[in-house]
Amino acid sequence: MPVASSELYTQRASQFQKETEQVERVISKYAWTRVVLIVIGIGVVYQGFTNSLFFYSVPVILFFFFFLVKRQTKEEEKKQLLKNLTKLNLAEAKAINFEFDEFADGSRFADPHHPYSYDLDLFGKGSLYQYINRSATQLGEERLASDFTQLTANKETILSRQEAVRELGTLLEFRQQAWALGRQINDFAFSLKPITQWLGESSVIYGKKLHTILKWGLPAITLSILALTISDSKYYPLLLVMMIIQLTITGIYSKQFQQMQSLLANGKMVLDNYSKVFNLLHQQNVFSALMKKHHAVADKAATEVKLFSGLVNSFESRMNPIAMMFGNGFFMYDFHSVSKLEAWREQNAKDLPNWLESLAEWDALISLATLHFNQPSYAFGEVSEELLIKGTQVGHPLISGTSRVNNDVNLGDPAGIMLITGANMAGKSTFLRTIGVNFVLAHAGAPVCATRWISPIITLRSGMRTSDSLQDHQSYFYAELYRLQSIMEDLRSGKRMLILLDEILKGTNSTDKQAGSRELIKQLKECNALVLLATHDIALGDLEEQFPKQIVNTCFEGKIEDGQLSFDYTLHYGVAQKANATFLMKRMGIIP
Repeated sequence: MPVASSELYTQRASQFQKETEQVERVISKYAWTRVVLIVIGIGVVYQGFTNSLFFYSVPVILFFFFFLVKRQTKEEEKKQLLKNLTKLNLAEAKAINFEFDEFADGSRFADPHHPYSYDLDLFGKGSLYQYINRSATQLGEERLASDFTQLTANKETILSRQEAVRELGTLLEFRQQAWALGRQINDFAFSLKPITQWLGESSVIYGKKLHTILKWGLPAITLSILALTISDSKYYPLLLVMMIIQLTITGIYSKQFQQMQSLLANGKMVLDNYSKVFNLLHQQNVFSALMKKHHAVADKAATEVKLFSGLVNSFESRMNPIAMMFGNGFFMYDFHSVSKLEAWREQNAKDLPNWLESLAEWDALISLATLHFNQPSYAFGEVSEELLIKGTQVGHPLISGTSRVNNDVNLGDPAGIMLITGANMAGKSTFLRTIGVNFVLAHAGAPVCATRWISPIITLRSGMRTSDSLQDHQSYFYAELYRLQSIMEDLRSGKRMLILLDEILKGTNSTDKQAGSRELIKQLKECNALVLLATHDIALGDLEEQFPKQIVNTCFEGKIEDGQLSFDYTLHYGVAQKANATFLMKRMGIIP
């Protein structure tokens, strides 16, 4: 298996670029050949007016012309696929060096009111989501966001996802082909709601006895009269009457047909492309239990979704006035098209949402597998039944390995509350986010930025970046209190939780803040919770002396040497002894 590196991705990008150039030359040959055929065709038609034998070669010329059109269309699709692969590998070459701004950042999923995602910077520019996201489809991006914000609730699911991520991590070609295929069509303006609405509607034609008789009986009579008309023109008026009858009947349903078409039209190209992505998985051998399940879904989904797209495409031909007139006038084309679509719905209505859900899950898993491939030193989390978190060499995945400082963490064995003191910029908030982000990754079945990670399946809550709201007429202080109230209510309901708190009660004076913080900590120590609380208030450190088995003091220290401030970002036990605010204010000329 190749090893992830900037050089690997650059080499792959170069190879795909060369293949793109080769395909472009083939396309150019096809295009010029078609031009030659057009010139020959014009000449043949011209000669045909003097010698009718030349007209016999016209069908041959047309056959080769449309054959070349079809071949060129396939080469154009191949060219776009290769361009996507080139683009992906160039982006990966940068991303492995932590320049990942070319991937979608998931800003649309950012929610300031979410229990933790906003505090942990899971979405937005430079976010964890942007770093990890390699989803090929809108469905995959939405599922990946859901995996980050709605944490897995059972051990078996986490372990099965880990197994799938490990397997997909070895399938570089498959992962990149899936991404390139998915990007052939921009599905991000596509909504499933119209198709979902149609899936729940009743049949208009299919299964109706009268309509079945009409769609087969009337065309049979009309075509019989057409055969008679060819041999004897006196039947022409009768043929015209039959055509008018059929056009009138289909016209009665035209409004319903038009509504159906408007619901389905926007989705046909997207679903056709999804069928190709399904087919890619169908052709891939997989061994993990979860991917085998998705592979079984992909088999039927690839065929049926492609069929559905083709039926919608055929139905849309009614938009051509000539096709509509003769198609309905002779064959009741709309009745047959709608009947086929409704028959497909009858058979697959319950399955389509499950197929798309399957696609969404394994598309999201590809993102986690790419993280595993790019960062092979990251460990997969172990699930603990006990209320504790242990980690060795834990770091933040968005900080480059060359500058990242890793720390060990031991929370809940025995002390379940960790007070973290330290000066400004010393690393307290980053440490909270490090624990939170890795907890989210572990629950998603992804590798975590650590050499070992153990955590239980519990609820995650945070209070780090509370903001006021003019719209809700809510001050910053009240917003923070409501967040704390919500956390306590969840704890009192019996939930086990990991709670990340950064400098609470900032909206009041220092005496009141310290008193409130003490009482909150005393409440938290009696709950089923693991708590990390970062604070500047070193006076809270004496709580460890009162409750040594429940509270532990840790800190991040800085040092000032030769007029320079520096930090080692290493977690130490004990209470912070140094501050830097006065030093920085003097250095910046704010105070003398």
